[in-house]
Amino acid sequence: MIQHLVERLTWADEPAAVDTLATAFADYPLFPPLCPNPLRRPAVIQAFCRFLYRTAVRNGGAYGTADRTAVVCSWPVGSEWSGLWNDIRSGGLSLAWQIGWHATRLLLQLGNHLNSACRKHVPEAHCYVPLLAVRPEAQGQGLSRVVLQIVFNNADYQKVPVYLETMKEANVVIYQRLGFELVGYRIVAGGLPNWEFLRKSH
Repeated sequence: MIQHLVERLTWADEPAAVDTLATAFADYPLFPPLCPNPLRRPAVIQAFCRFLYRTAVRNGGAYGTADRTAVVCSWPVGSEWSGLWNDIRSGGLSLAWQIGWHATRLLLQLGNHLNSACRKHVPEAHCYVPLLAVRPEAQGQGLSRVVLQIVFNNADYQKVPVYLETMKEANVVIYQRLGFELVGYRIVAGGLPNWEFLRKSH
């Protein structure tokens, strides 16, 4: 089926890809503390997803189904630690301006906590997946596995693990079914729960 063809995404795919990401993450636990105002929250979610999408495109790690119903943002080996310059080039300053100082400070604290957890579990080279999204109307069809497979293939070829985390408890069993092992859990900045996963190379 055509929607199961996976393509590397580019800057031209940003509107459709970010729309899928923002729609899928509309109820993600991160965003109420990041933006308490529900009227402003959709714009904040869009800005956050756009920033991570641009980082993935810049690193050559954004993939999606042909109809953009499912999208994965990954940071391949060599790009797994996003530096300040790369963040700026991907629109970090614009994101900070849009979400405000309080939210930016929370994001920086979260970044430190998440990086600390990641370094504990995978101090060596790895692939990191900051975002994986399937549009709500297409969930339950195996599309997460479809878009992740190219990430898995690349990681296996390089013999490195794949790391990701989630703040949504319902995702825990999903990632376990996709072949990830739950390797950690902690409460991070903002009182948010964080489950940490690792898939070893095959």
